[in-house]
Amino acid sequence: MVNHSQKCATGSDPHGQSWKMDSVRVHLFTIVWIWIASPHICSGSSNSSFWGKKATLVRPPCHWQLSNQCVVPELEELSVCVTIQREIHTSEWTAFDYKQRGQIKTELGLVGSERQLTVWLFKVEHKVNLTESLTLHHWHTFCLTWSAKSKQLRLYVNASRLAELPTDGSRLAGNGMLTLGVSHSMLGGVMDYETGKELMGNATLFRMWGRELGEDELTDLRCVDGDVVSWTKRHWDPDCQPVPDSSLICEWTKYKIDMNVSIKSKPVVTGMLKAIVQKWFEDTFHSNVSVHGIFISSTSSSRWLQGTGDDFGEQVKERRVSSNERTEKRYACLVYVEVMPKADVLAVQEEVQKRLTLQYDHGGVVVKAHPASINVISIEAFPNVTERPSSTADPPTLSTSPTTAELPICPSVSSSVTIENPDECNPDYSDEFRQDTFYRVHLNASINVTVIKSADIIKNWLNVKLNPQSMTVLNFEMNPDLHKYGCTFQVQANSLNISETTHLIYSLLTEAYITDAMSIQALPGHINISHIAPGSCPDHLQQTLYGLYDWPRTEPEDRATLLCEKNSRDQATRSCKLDGMTDKAMWKRPDLSLCKRTVDDITDLDKVNVTANNSGEIVDMIGSLVGNGTDLSDSQLDTVLDKLDDVVSVSPVPPGLAGNIVEIISNVLHSKADLASFTNKILRLTDSVGDTMNFDGEAHNITAPSLALQLVTINSNHFQGLTFGVSSFTNNNSPEIFMNKTFVEKPQGAVAAISLPVVLENFFPRNNTATPRIQFQFYDSAVLFKNPSDTMKLNSYVVSASMTNVNVSNLQQPIIITLRHLNRVQNQDQPILCVYWDFTKNGGGWESQGCKTESTDGFQTTCHCDHLTHFGVLLDVSKAEISTEDEEILTIISYLGCGLSSIFLGVTLVTYLAFEKLRQDYPSKILINLSLALLGLNLVFLLNSWFASFGSRGVCVSVAAIQHFFVLASFMWMGLEALHMYFALVKVFNTYVPSYILKFCVLGWGIPAVIIILILAIDRDVYGSSLDGETQDPLKDSSPFCWVQNETAFYVSVMSFILLVLLCNITVFGVVLVQIRRMQANKPTSNTSGLLHDLRVVASLTFLLGLTWILPFFSWGPVHTPFMYLFSILNSLQGFFIFIFHCLMKENVQKQWRIHLCCGPLRPGDYSEWSRSMTGAVRGGHSRLVHFPSVKSEDTSSIRKISDSSTSGVSQINA
Repeated sequence: MVNHSQKCATGSDPHGQSWKMDSVRVHLFTIVWIWIASPHICSGSSNSSFWGKKATLVRPPCHWQLSNQCVVPELEELSVCVTIQREIHTSEWTAFDYKQRGQIKTELGLVGSERQLTVWLFKVEHKVNLTESLTLHHWHTFCLTWSAKSKQLRLYVNASRLAELPTDGSRLAGNGMLTLGVSHSMLGGVMDYETGKELMGNATLFRMWGRELGEDELTDLRCVDGDVVSWTKRHWDPDCQPVPDSSLICEWTKYKIDMNVSIKSKPVVTGMLKAIVQKWFEDTFHSNVSVHGIFISSTSSSRWLQGTGDDFGEQVKERRVSSNERTEKRYACLVYVEVMPKADVLAVQEEVQKRLTLQYDHGGVVVKAHPASINVISIEAFPNVTERPSSTADPPTLSTSPTTAELPICPSVSSSVTIENPDECNPDYSDEFRQDTFYRVHLNASINVTVIKSADIIKNWLNVKLNPQSMTVLNFEMNPDLHKYGCTFQVQANSLNISETTHLIYSLLTEAYITDAMSIQALPGHINISHIAPGSCPDHLQQTLYGLYDWPRTEPEDRATLLCEKNSRDQATRSCKLDGMTDKAMWKRPDLSLCKRTVDDITDLDKVNVTANNSGEIVDMIGSLVGNGTDLSDSQLDTVLDKLDDVVSVSPVPPGLAGNIVEIISNVLHSKADLASFTNKILRLTDSVGDTMNFDGEAHNITAPSLALQLVTINSNHFQGLTFGVSSFTNNNSPEIFMNKTFVEKPQGAVAAISLPVVLENFFPRNNTATPRIQFQFYDSAVLFKNPSDTMKLNSYVVSASMTNVNVSNLQQPIIITLRHLNRVQNQDQPILCVYWDFTKNGGGWESQGCKTESTDGFQTTCHCDHLTHFGVLLDVSKAEISTEDEEILTIISYLGCGLSSIFLGVTLVTYLAFEKLRQDYPSKILINLSLALLGLNLVFLLNSWFASFGSRGVCVSVAAIQHFFVLASFMWMGLEALHMYFALVKVFNTYVPSYILKFCVLGWGIPAVIIILILAIDRDVYGSSLDGETQDPLKDSSPFCWVQNETAFYVSVMSFILLVLLCNITVFGVVLVQIRRMQANKPTSNTSGLLHDLRVVASLTFLLGLTWILPFFSWGPVHTPFMYLFSILNSLQGFFIFIFHCLMKENVQKQWRIHLCCGPLRPGDYSEWSRSMTGAVRGGHSRLVHFPSVKSEDTSSIRKISDSSTSGVSQINA
């Protein structure tokens, strides 16, 4: 650590100082005091403090920079706080900028934008996102802390930690330039202020400390000045004067007064000097200011400030005087005082300045302070006054050592220090600490106007009334149920007289408080004040990741401080707070942010002994080490389970601790460890948690991701059975459980359920001393339970039931277990086996003895068992038509293919709708409708699982109906496409067909709509989810989530419809191919491109007519899996292939793209002839009726193009 005698405080305070920890009360600092009279004392106004004032940085530009008298030393740890108020919105703004002289990059700084902060440290920037925007016209406080030991840069915004960033630097560069609200650079030795990122607003309270402050300290010390850079005139060189702001109120009690004084008296011994200063302060400030320490040193005449006209104006020559002659000597004086009640820092500074500049004359002694030398600074704590200041340390920046008077220190009456020679300091001293008293207040307030934020107004009123009387409002809460402005709170009073304090509170709150806007007071008959005795926070030996801490007994609303175990130069703090519910003193969580870990790894837990007193801390330690997804080795996992087992064994487990243990077990289940060999250990640990947990009431449950625990205390006189189940569960989330205090044979809508019969009461304890307890457990993690073989796999969640200290077996009436399948069983011939977990097997394993499969279907299985343990369902996958792995791959292929098809179907639609010449014939219009139906089908399929995850039956029914509609519409338009080909090429009628496309639209969209409406009208329960509102990972189930659930409706409205359309399309496909072959054979000048051309024609028609959908009907036997892969690839990419053959490879589409999308040589020069040829066919005649010979003429021409052009393909049929 660098020598702090080089800090800016040395520039404004002529006395170097360093601090060390008090061994008695570690939250106070001891000053190793070195006094040197400065050759330059800052001149200025009577009050050099900027507290209560703001730097106005809006236009015209006003620049603030650090004074040349303030030199920032090299620092190995630091804390910086600044408060800003933005008045004008700018894209970026600068809070402060500190750079080394001659350097371009920022050494330390803070820049902000609308949603982000940029922190600079060691010329490295760190971006931090804001959780909420910083509003204009409001004050916001930013703090940065860092130390070379922790190598962590912490950012706080409005007293809340926003980020913790790793750093690599070892110390902050010293002797730099600092500007407030603007960035800067040095050009030729001249300060140049950068424009564009100025803070258009106000700034105040920029302070820097030479140590890293903890999170609680930053809040507690918000009214304390910095010891490196303070908010005083001596440390800043502004272009404009600060502006007072009445809203900048900050109240504090502890101050350091540094000044030069002149004492004129007869010669006195040095011990009397402090008595003189003590008397001077007592008579000047009376009882509201108490002195806690006085340091005096003489100043040599050569280093005394040259005055101009007052008693300090003449330089005093050292000379010998007689014992009766009065002499005047100058002294450097340092006084520590406490102001009670606490008051605004600025008000205290002005009042002290005002009173101390008056001449004090008492008993022939004249004392006066030099106005320009008075410096009043708010401080964190008083020094330990039992230690005398050292006179041997020499500050490195000064060459002359001070002479310090070897005097006893006279603390105030409230001090606990015992003075060796009390005659030298006349007040009496007490060894007792002053204690506070606490009160609970309930009141109904009366406000003469209607207010919106009543809580803020009432709380502000309480603070205004009580704070000046040394009272603090704690744990304020509104209670609108009893009264519109009813509230309750606690009061901390600095008084031991309970009756007087109670009367004072009553008088203050029942007295009307009148402002310009309102009047507020407590209704006299509706205020209740009672004294409360919160006690103290007891001694607590706490085991943490950061070491073992023995917290001492601490009074409420106070803070205990201990040295960090591993890095003893830093502090650990813990607050004792008055609880708002119980009115008792309670420990808060310790602030260990400055401490280093002593337990860095799970293996370090072996060094920690588990006791009843530290079991909670041990569980917290394990929880912080074992996160979700942690990669645990076998030895680490064994250590964790052993420590948790020790925790459960040493004492009964409270519900909160049990919840933490279950959370850790859940994290273990989601870890990357191999759990197969630890199954028995984990299951027994969970059983022990339930058996040893103390809870109030008849039942208690604990849920964690993939794990649930339900405990029930049984009334043996009224036992009618018991049913436990999980009604809702999604992967990696906590299950939703239910319990019924009766025997339910068939629980509805349960993912997993277990029903206990009435005959279980035969196993209840017969004596009245023991109350039977039953616990249920639910597990999701399949990795916890190993499969007995490669062919038998666990296909359900695991549910269990047990009775504490009782082995239940050979029940006359079976236990009913209902388990939902993890993967739908599509082959009903696959064996399904009900099993239980047998702990007696080597490492545990599944066994079926005592359990039988009562009923099963594709979705769930019901088991009957005669004993209590952990139950599951095994599936024989050796006879499965398709493996789970293949099913997952097929699902991924389907999702990827549908996503790709959706994109290119959209491109096809945009192309045909954007270019009018492409949609002037019937085939193009049919293609547009087919593309629209397929796009809707793909999109609904992609979003189906997301909608199903809502768990809403109404949403699921709607999604299933829409998906059903688009399936039918897609096949309907494929059939209409085939029908149009048949009309155009084979069966030609010499008749007009009015509204040809309109009739096709009625058929293509109307028939599917009618079918859906009829199904919904008959039975809307036909649609739904296979999980009845539950969600499941789409990669684990090949069936849609929201779909037709009734088998009859499925085969009638889906399968038969699709099969009928496919049969018609296959017929038309064959006829069209024969017709094309005939046309090619009858053309003598045919110029075909051979087999490749014919394959292109076949592929084009295959995807256009949806013939690939016929594959599932032939996927049986050994070709089942290959055909399913082929089916998934071809059908999911149907939209993509339609784009290739009927958009990308079409000559007229390519020409339209070149005309409208290309320029230069790629753009065709003349396309008028092509345009006329395209529009001629549709003109036909002046009638709006369509003549089929015209259609044939057009399509016959297209067929010829098939034979002649290798690029057009069969798509010309539909162009």
